[in-house]
Amino acid sequence: MVDIRERRPKGLLHRRVWLSVLAALGTAALLIWIAGNGAVMDAVQGGLARITSGILNGFGQRTIVVAGSTVSSDAFAITVVAACTGLFTTGLFLIAVIAYPTGWRSKLIGAGIGLGGVFLLNIVRLVSLYYIGVHLPRFLDQAHQLIWQSVLIVFAVALWLLWAGRWAHAPETA
Repeated sequence: MVDIRERRPKGLLHRRVWLSVLAALGTAALLIWIAGNGAVMDAVQGGLARITSGILNGFGQRTIVVAGSTVSSDAFAITVVAACTGLFTTGLFLIAVIAYPTGWRSKLIGAGIGLGGVFLLNIVRLVSLYYIGVHLPRFLDQAHQLIWQSVLIVFAVALWLLWAGRWAHAPETA
């Protein structure tokens, strides 16, 4: 039986690790730029507010988006601020995927899973926080600060573990 590890060029794993580290650093720099760019963050926050308002209106709520990123109705208003975008959770997920020593195809699958998964859960979070604000306002701070932030983090870690176990196969080092 031939050990395929012997055929791999000696520097391939080393180059792959360095490329992954550089890509992760580039992703971190991009996310820092996005977070620091007011126009981009305003667009992200406004987009999330419009999506949230559209879903709420689909459920019979009469909401509008005011001041760019506030979902408002006669009953309650919720503002999508930078911390409510899921950008930081998504960023950490992407950096973890990119830094993992696996092929770029697996990394692209991981990036898609993370972007889509965190985005969808964040929309569910925003919609639920609106309803909590309307019907159970005394629990809004706990739901927002304790429950949903924890759920997003646990979800991102679980999603990464699912990706790493199912789609990412780290090269063996011997």
